[in-house]
Amino acid sequence: MRSAFFSIRAWPWWALAALTVVLHLWQLDVRSYHHDESIHAKLSWDLAESGSYRYDPTYHGPLLYMAIASTYKVLGDSDFTARLPIALAGIALLGIAWSLRRPFGSRAAWWIGLLFTLSPTLLYFGRFSRMDLLELATASAAFAAFYAVIRGRIKAWIWVGIWTGLAFATKENAYVTAVVAAGAGLVVALDYGITRSFPMVVNWVRGHWMGFVLSLGIFVLVTVPLYTVGLTRPEDWLFPIKAITHWWQQHSIERVPGPWWFYFPRLFQYEFLILGAALAWVVRRWRKLHPIELFLVSFGVLSMAMYAYLGEKVPWLVVHQVWAFIPLAGAQLARTFGPQGRWWSRFFAAAALTATVVVCLTANFVLDEFSPNRPRVESFHFVQTTPEFTAAAKEAVSLGRSDDGPLIGASGAATWPLNWYWRHVPVKWGYPKADDGLLMAFCDIESQAKVQEQLGSEYVGEVVPLRSWFLMYVGDPSLGDWARYFLTREPWGGVGSTEIVVFRRIDGGRAEDDLVIWDEEPPK
Repeated sequence: MRSAFFSIRAWPWWALAALTVVLHLWQLDVRSYHHDESIHAKLSWDLAESGSYRYDPTYHGPLLYMAIASTYKVLGDSDFTARLPIALAGIALLGIAWSLRRPFGSRAAWWIGLLFTLSPTLLYFGRFSRMDLLELATASAAFAAFYAVIRGRIKAWIWVGIWTGLAFATKENAYVTAVVAAGAGLVVALDYGITRSFPMVVNWVRGHWMGFVLSLGIFVLVTVPLYTVGLTRPEDWLFPIKAITHWWQQHSIERVPGPWWFYFPRLFQYEFLILGAALAWVVRRWRKLHPIELFLVSFGVLSMAMYAYLGEKVPWLVVHQVWAFIPLAGAQLARTFGPQGRWWSRFFAAAALTATVVVCLTANFVLDEFSPNRPRVESFHFVQTTPEFTAAAKEAVSLGRSDDGPLIGASGAATWPLNWYWRHVPVKWGYPKADDGLLMAFCDIESQAKVQEQLGSEYVGEVVPLRSWFLMYVGDPSLGDWARYFLTREPWGGVGSTEIVVFRRIDGGRAEDDLVIWDEEPPK
């Protein structure tokens, strides 16, 4: 008798698994490395090569670095392998969807898996060497394990401790998630009646105190060795104080500022299917929401409010806000396309699903890079290394090595992501001189005259965009500007960028007549 895992009923899951693997791994190494990605990839390389690592809350928890370093050890270091652990975390979200078959039903669980796969935001940052998708996967697994405990699976306490520990070892958003989860739990308690729910919760905790102790012990056994790097840095065992102190300060000074509504246009631009379907489900079941449904909608709304309040405004935090709405949206789509669905609801859902597929594929494989020469931009790019700069960086690597010293050099803002791209070749860091014997040198555009004077007439400089950006809250866009951007991805005011200068020695690189000088003015 064939296993149910390979039965005809399981084929949709296998098809979905194949789809999510392809979407997460296809051309994973092609897009230019973002500034933050290069830091994560290079610090992981340092860890793999020399064991050098210490927890710094600026760069978040240790799990990503150890996962990437382990990948380097097994598969070697490359642009592909540096992103592979995050891609695998995105793929693993399908396992979370599979685990939701009991509370939501098999059809709804499959739709949840499809939404995890096709969410434009989740897929983009599931192909991006940052911690957010890894945080999402580990926190989701922790919630799924706790739900199993509530359902009576006592051994699941072990997994609660493991997954919670890994979530807190990934990124400090785990503290925000814990606060939001507590708030959502309070909403459920108030809905049930505080005089009834409070004694019930107290009695349940008393009856499961050993599970809490076991889970806490496992949490410590997971997090402390990771943060202290195998107890070699014991001073970091109090990592929560270090993490909360640092990030509260960043919130207070608004290191990366933005308006309170920063995330809302991005949520509606990319996640209209998830938000619309979740809203339809909640409205239809408003008076008979199951506690888990009320918890999820409360969690989602509180997450949006929390991140609107917090001072750090960066687009990858959208994934923490759309997360909780996905199970509700999956339940609604399962009903819409099931026997109970109405023809008109299927029409609108199919249109939204089709639009989501188009937006997802376009954002991740067509407009995944931008620059003043490629002025159509997705708003979750925020700031991105340009393909022109990456081409110059890889050209420098192709010059090879010399026994007489470095052949390439760099100073200024370009040092990241060059520290990653040039990790295998000797580099002259700092201002170059003519007797350094360099074939290529990178510097800030403000230093162009100084570097040209030091290098002499044998070198010719080319202005190249380093990082481009589109700030949605800058300017005074009209409704027409907003509509044109959402339909064409052509931003009002053009694309901004910082520039660097790439100097090439004429007798060692391209001749001056062959240079393609980038137009400093963005196209009108």
